[in-house]
Amino acid sequence: MTQTDPETRPSSKQAEPQGASTTAWVMAALVALVAIFAVVFMTTNRPSEPDATRIAQAVEQGRAEGMLAGAQSTMDSAREVANSATRTAEEASRAAADAQAAADAAVRSGAEQAANDASDALGPAAEPKTPPEPTPQP
Repeated sequence: MTQTDPETRPSSKQAEPQGASTTAWVMAALVALVAIFAVVFMTTNRPSEPDATRIAQAVEQGRAEGMLAGAQSTMDSAREVANSATRTAEEASRAAADAQAAADAAVRSGAEQAANDASDALGPAAEPKTPPEPTPQP
């Protein structure tokens, strides 16, 4: 025979609610479906590999853009050199005009000095004689 202890109580099992575990399985299934659709979408929408024609066109476009940039840079440099040459020519023209004016002044000064020296060397004989003024007769 079996003996039972009167002080021990039989354990009672509590029933788990069925709704909570079902909801978790439904949510897990939805997440799995979304993940599967995402993987399918990513594998089917891959961009195609570029073909040789498109690569050649891109290379030619890059080369043309590089040549254009180089030509623009060369044109800008040439413009700066031309502007500098123009300024130098203008400065040279002003310097030549100043030199010509100085030479003219030196010639005038030298001519006047030579005339004064000649006049001093000849003395009173070199002075022009003015005829006496006629006296009026009545």
